[in-house]
Amino acid sequence: MNRDNNHEIEKTTPETEAAEETAAKQTEPVSGEEPAEKENIGNFPEENTDSETEEADGANEPEEKKKKGKLAEKVGAYTKSTKFRRGGISTAFTAGFLIVVILINVIVSVLAQRYPSMNLDLTKNKVNTLSTQAAEIVSKVNVPTTIYIMATQAQTKGDQLLSEYGIKYSQVGELAEKIAEKNTNIKVEYMDLDKNPTFASTYKNDNLVAGDVLVKTDKRYRVLAYTDLFNVQYGSDGVSTETYSMVDSALASALNSVIADTVAIAAFDTGHSEQLETATYQKLLANNSFETKNFNLLTDAIPDNTRLVVLGCPTTDYTDAELKKLDAFLSSSAIEGDRSLLITFHPSQQAMPKLSAFLKEWGIEVPQAVVVESDQSKYYTDDPSYILSTVQTGLSLGGQSDYGYFTTPQSNPINLLFETRGTKTTYSLAKSNDSCYLVDNNTKADDTPQKAAYNTAVLSQDKVQSGTKEYKANVIALGSTTMFAGEILGASTFGNAKYVVDLSRYATGTTNSATAITETSVQTNVSDITLSAEMSVLLGIGVFTLLIPLLVVVAGVCVYRKRRRL
Repeated sequence: MNRDNNHEIEKTTPETEAAEETAAKQTEPVSGEEPAEKENIGNFPEENTDSETEEADGANEPEEKKKKGKLAEKVGAYTKSTKFRRGGISTAFTAGFLIVVILINVIVSVLAQRYPSMNLDLTKNKVNTLSTQAAEIVSKVNVPTTIYIMATQAQTKGDQLLSEYGIKYSQVGELAEKIAEKNTNIKVEYMDLDKNPTFASTYKNDNLVAGDVLVKTDKRYRVLAYTDLFNVQYGSDGVSTETYSMVDSALASALNSVIADTVAIAAFDTGHSEQLETATYQKLLANNSFETKNFNLLTDAIPDNTRLVVLGCPTTDYTDAELKKLDAFLSSSAIEGDRSLLITFHPSQQAMPKLSAFLKEWGIEVPQAVVVESDQSKYYTDDPSYILSTVQTGLSLGGQSDYGYFTTPQSNPINLLFETRGTKTTYSLAKSNDSCYLVDNNTKADDTPQKAAYNTAVLSQDKVQSGTKEYKANVIALGSTTMFAGEILGASTFGNAKYVVDLSRYATGTTNSATAITETSVQTNVSDITLSAEMSVLLGIGVFTLLIPLLVVVAGVCVYRKRRRL
């Protein structure tokens, strides 16, 4: 039954199929012939066969390629979004910032090696900073000078030497390099004695070891042992230590010595059981362009080129032969320069008649008594014989104008027998306060003391002709031997060290030859901050263990949430 008369059911018979097959064969091109081009009937535009081909390919494209295409579209859209632009800028800024920081660090490291003064000195006592005194010496170096440090640079900068004593040896390298930076005539070399044994053999008499410093010019050299650079003192418990640095003044003094045109010799007599502590005084002289020697006046000649002879509180009298040597030294026309004899005294000395007679010829008399202070505000410690004296200005030493507190403990009084006699002239160098009095073996407890200002240091001067020039010959008498004690010369409270340097240089005529230097000790292991146990626990656990990590976590969460909104 036909459902719709308008639709015909197409029937295929064998005859119909044969006819269609014959027609198809007739329309196929013959082999070897080009197919005929389509005619453009009616001048219509040609169909876009390429688009049709692409659409056909797209229709047949695998599902995986379609997914990649969609992903590419999403990526393209994201890269054009505001979020991507902001994130990209942030990333670029962070990367750029890190690069800048790294470059700055590299540049600063290079510059810090070339210019050590760029390194900030964060030590409490500024031990890595050159003092004004040292800078003045450095500026005067006008000849090629080398500072040899007996260690590798790594050992020096890493504090690998003498660390068992609590010593920060890196200070030696820091100050040496800052010295070299200030003056191009100075250079620093690190010398590994294990790899360069021949260097030590060149200075075999100096017994160079790791940690020593050798400062050298073509004129001379000076070796600084680690004990010249640092001083380690043990506490009363025998375990705790206090470390003091003298690196600044030691390097300055070594430079001062090796650049000096002339070096005066100070000779110390050792033949009369002298009570003077010479170590500190000799070191002070060595720091100021002196060479020191010990000799026995009884058996030895006074060393050649000596300009200062020191009799450090002798306990026995001198022979006529010895005094003749001293007189010849003072009057010699062969010595082209000023020369001096320096003698120190102490109230405990026995009478020495021959030495006393020699001094009287120079207008000097030293009674056997001690100067005592009656005013408690004018002496220190519990001993009234530890007096403060006033430096006199009648004779200029050509050095300091003010020495501050100048002490002459346990001093003999010294009398001047004349002001001028012949070619000799006497001067008072220092006096006690007028509230002082004398105590001797004859003083009784109920005696009323006679108060006065007493000489505690004097100088008698003569003139000596040498060729066409006139020089000074001096005899210096110091009533106090204790004023040379290490704890006094090394104390910044007193001006004794500066005074002794200026007096010694005046005595040898070397006042203007170099800058005066006094040794300065600076404690290096001083505590910067003092904390109680409770405060230490609070900072250690509360701040560094809990608070700071918590703040870092909170900051991270805030940054994360903010970036999620971008």
